Amino acid sequence: MYKKKQLSSAILSVLAAMTGAGAQAQSDDASQANNTIEEVAVTGIRASLQRAVDVKRDGSGVVDAISAEDIGKFPDTNVAESLQRITGVSIDRSGGEGQLITVRGFGPQFNTVLINGRQIATENQGREFSFDTLASEMVKGIAVHKTSTASHQSGGVGATVNVTTARPFDFNGLKVAGSAKSLYDENSGESSPQVSGLVSNTFADGKFGVLLSLSHQERSTRLNQAQTDGWLTNVLGNVDPSEIDASASRSQNTFIPQNFDTKVTFEERTRTNGNLVLQFAPTDELQVTVDGIYSDFDIETDATSFGHWFTADNLENIVLDENGTAIDMFQEVGHATDFHAKKFDRLTETSQFGVNVDWAASENLNLRFDASSSRAERAGNNGGENQLSLIGYLNRSRLQLIDGQILPYSSEFQSADSTIYNADGVQAGVADYLDPSNGRAHVMLRRGWATEDRVNQFRFDGTWDEGSSSGLTMAKFGVLYSQQTKENVRLTDEANGVHCTFCGYPEGIDIPDEYMTVFDAGSDFLGDISGSENLTTQWLGHDGEQLFAYLEDIAGISYDAVRRNNSYEVEENILAGYLELEFAGELASMPLTAHTGVRVESTDVTVEGTESPLERLDILDLTELQAVMGEAESLSADSSYNAVLPNMDVKLDITDELVVRFAASRSLTRPTLDQLSPVTVINTTRQGGNLRSSSGNQALEPFASDNLDLSLEYYYGDSSYVSVGYFRKDVENFIISSTEGQTFTNSAGELVTDPSTGDITGIAPGEDPQNAVDANDGVAMFTLTKPSNGESAAVDGLELAIQHSFADTGFGVIANATLVNSDAELDVDDVTQTFALTGLSDSVNLVGYYENGPFQARLAWNWRDEFLQSLVQNVSGEPTFVDEYQQWDLSASYDVSDSITVFFEGLNLTEETLLKHGRYSNHFLLAEDSGRRFALGLRATF
Repeated sequence: MYKKKQLSSAILSVLAAMTGAGAQAQSDDASQANNTIEEVAVTGIRASLQRAVDVKRDGSGVVDAISAEDIGKFPDTNVAESLQRITGVSIDRSGGEGQLITVRGFGPQFNTVLINGRQIATENQGREFSFDTLASEMVKGIAVHKTSTASHQSGGVGATVNVTTARPFDFNGLKVAGSAKSLYDENSGESSPQVSGLVSNTFADGKFGVLLSLSHQERSTRLNQAQTDGWLTNVLGNVDPSEIDASASRSQNTFIPQNFDTKVTFEERTRTNGNLVLQFAPTDELQVTVDGIYSDFDIETDATSFGHWFTADNLENIVLDENGTAIDMFQEVGHATDFHAKKFDRLTETSQFGVNVDWAASENLNLRFDASSSRAERAGNNGGENQLSLIGYLNRSRLQLIDGQILPYSSEFQSADSTIYNADGVQAGVADYLDPSNGRAHVMLRRGWATEDRVNQFRFDGTWDEGSSSGLTMAKFGVLYSQQTKENVRLTDEANGVHCTFCGYPEGIDIPDEYMTVFDAGSDFLGDISGSENLTTQWLGHDGEQLFAYLEDIAGISYDAVRRNNSYEVEENILAGYLELEFAGELASMPLTAHTGVRVESTDVTVEGTESPLERLDILDLTELQAVMGEAESLSADSSYNAVLPNMDVKLDITDELVVRFAASRSLTRPTLDQLSPVTVINTTRQGGNLRSSSGNQALEPFASDNLDLSLEYYYGDSSYVSVGYFRKDVENFIISSTEGQTFTNSAGELVTDPSTGDITGIAPGEDPQNAVDANDGVAMFTLTKPSNGESAAVDGLELAIQHSFADTGFGVIANATLVNSDAELDVDDVTQTFALTGLSDSVNLVGYYENGPFQARLAWNWRDEFLQSLVQNVSGEPTFVDEYQQWDLSASYDVSDSITVFFEGLNLTEETLLKHGRYSNHFLLAEDSGRRFALGLRATF
C-alpha cells in the first residue's frame, strides 16, 4: 500500500504541475469507435494522437484506441505492446514479444477480441487470443471498449477489443506502401528479414475497390533461462524425520522444488500475414465488402538444458526455513543428472473470411448484414509441441536456496559425504561429468495438444436515425447467431509406457559418444541475476531427433505421439438480440447525451469426447509410474443458460473543454471451452505420492459482472488533455480450481493401488512390472483438480492519463497509470485457498516524442508491478507470481523525401529479464533473458 501511495502521489503531482497535461488514448479509425466522427488521414504521431482525442471525447462510454501513424506503421512493432500503452491494459510476453493482454486486472480469457467487428478464432485451448499472430503492419487501428453496450458482442468482462484493417475505400485511387527491415537479435547474434507491402486501388468511378496486403517476418532468437517446473506441498510424509531439520520453521506445511534446470532455447519465429479486401458500391446507398485474413505463425524451437529431478522419498539432510521451504537438501538415491533436448514448437494457422452488406434503406434507416467464418489451428506436430529427449548421468546432488540470491545453487557431484559418483555408481572424478561415455538413455517423450477452433457468425444490425438533436435521436437493434466449436486432441507416447523404454539406471542403454557434444552457455549466462555465478554453464548437448531415431531402431519401437482417449470437442451456440436507444438534451444548459439498452442471450453447450478408465499403475523405474488405461468409452454432456445484459451511459459537457461521464452495465464472460470438458485426464504419475488428475465441468455458468465507471476529462488543446477515471466491477460466479482426493476403480471392480507404496519400490530392468505389486500396496490417491462456480470478487481502480503537446516545439509527452485493488487477493500463508484474482497489478506508461519536419523519435517506458499470473504451476497446484517488470523501447525515423523514410527501432534497451516465483519469494520458478533487439529499415508510400 505504501508503494501505491507513493506512485499515486507522484502522478497527481505531475497532473497538478502540468495544469494542461494530457494522456494517451491512442486511436483507431474513428468510424469504428463512433459513427459520427469523420475519418481523418493519418500523417504522423501528432495526427494519430489528435484522432485519439476525438475518439475519446466524442465516443460514448469509456473507449481508448490506437491508430497507425502511417500506412503499415504502427506505434510499436508488436500489436500487444502497443495495447499496453493504453490505461488499464497490461501484457504477458512470450520470447520477449507481447502475446496476451490483461485489462483492468482481468486476464486474456476475460477479453473479447474482434477483427473488423467479428470474433476471431484462437489457437489456444481456451478463449484467450494471442496478439503475436498478427503483424502490426497489417493493423490500421485498435479500439478498446472498457464499458459495455447492448450492441457490442458479449464476453468481455475486462474489455471488448476491436482490431480494424484497411479497406480500399479508405483511399482515393491507387495507393502503394511497403517496408523492409533487418532485425538483429543480440542474444543470438543473428539478423532476420522482415518485409511488408500494401496495394490498393479503386475503379469504375470509385464504385469498385481492391486491396491486398502481405507481411512476412522472421526472427532468430535465443532465450537464456533457468527454471523450476513447480513446488510440491506436504510430500515429505515418507521421509525419515531425522533427515529433516525443521528447527527454524514456523509453518505446518513443507515445500520442495520438483526440479531445477538451466536451459538455452533457440527459436526460429516465422510470421506470414495476408489480407485481401474487395469492395463494391453500385449506388450511394449500398456497399458490399468481401474480405479475408490469413495468418501463419510458427515458432520452431531447439532447446538444450541441464537439470536435476527430485523425488521426495529419496531426499536427505533437509533444512527448512521459517515458511517450511526446503532451503538445503541432498538426493542420494535414484537420481540422474539430466541432459535434455527439448522442443516447444508452436505451429499455428488463423484465418477469417467475411461478407458485409451495408444498405441505407431510407433517409433514416440503415441496415447491415454480416456473415463470417474463422478458423484457428495449432498443430500437434507429432508431440513436438512438448517433446523431451533425455540422457542421464547417475550421481548425487545438492540444492540450496541462498538468502538474498534469486537463483538456486545446485551441486551436481556433491553427496552428503562429499563422494563423487559416475554412471555406474562408483567413485569418479569431476571430469567424468562431461564425458559422453557415461551418458545413458532415459525418458523420451512426445506429447502435447492439437487444437482446432472454428467460429461461424451471422448478424443483422439496424440503425434508425431520428435526425433530431434532442429527445430520442437514434435507435439501434439487431440479432446475432454465433457457433464456436473447439476440438482439443491430446497426443502422447506415454500410453503404453513407450516413453520409459530405457528408464532404468545404471544399466541403461549407452549412447554413442559422437551423439553428444559439450554445450557452452557462456560465462555471462544470466549474468545480471543474483546467484548466476553458481550456475553450471557447460553440459552435454545432443540432437533429440537423432536420439529418437537411434533408440527406435535398436528397440524396434515407435515413439510417435498418438491420440489419447482423453480428447474432446466442445460446441457452443449463442443466439442474441439487442435494443439500444440514444437520447440528447440539456442539464442546466449543459449538453447531455445518454445511451441505454439491453442485450438478451441464450447459450447452449454440447461436449463430446472419449475417456479411458484407469486399470492399474505399473512401476517403470525409481521415479516413474505408468498409468495403464482400459478401453475407451464415449462421453457426452450438455448445458444451457440465458442472460439479460442491460447498460446505460451518460456524457455531460460541462464546458467546451470539460466532460464528465457515467456508465453502468452488466457484462459476462463465459467459461473457457477447455474448462467445460468433463473428461478426466491423468496428468502426473510419480512415485512418492505425486499423483495428479484433472477434469472440466460442463455445468459451469458464466462470470457475471456489474460495472460502474466515472470519469472527468479536460481537453485544453488540439491534442492535449488530462483525465481521471474510476471503475468498479462486482463479479460473481468466479470459477475456482478446487482440489479433492480421487480414487479409481478398474474394470474388475477393484480400487487401483500404488505399487510404489508397498514392499517393492523398484524393479530390475527387464522384470515384469506386475511383479512389483504386493499385498501392502496402498490405494492410489490422486489429487483431482476440477473447476466450479461460486466465488465473488470486487475490483476497483483509478486510471490517470495525460497527453500534452508542447506548442510548436515538436515535443510531446504521453503518460498514464492504472492503480487497481481487489478483495480477492491471495493469502500466501493459506495453502487451502482456492481462489484469487489473477492478472491484477498496477502499471505505468511514459512516452516522450519529437516530431518536427522530416525527423521523428519516440522513447517509451512501461512498468508493471508484481502480479499473480496463475493459481497453478506446471506440475503442482501452487501459485505463480510474475515479478515487477519494466522495459524501454525506442523508435526514430527520417523522411528522405515525401515518399521514402528510413527508420530505426530498439527494443528492451536495458536488457530486462523476466522473473517468476511461487508462493514465497524464494520459490524460484523462472528467469528468462530474451535480450535486446534492433532493427534498421526503409519505408515507402506512393
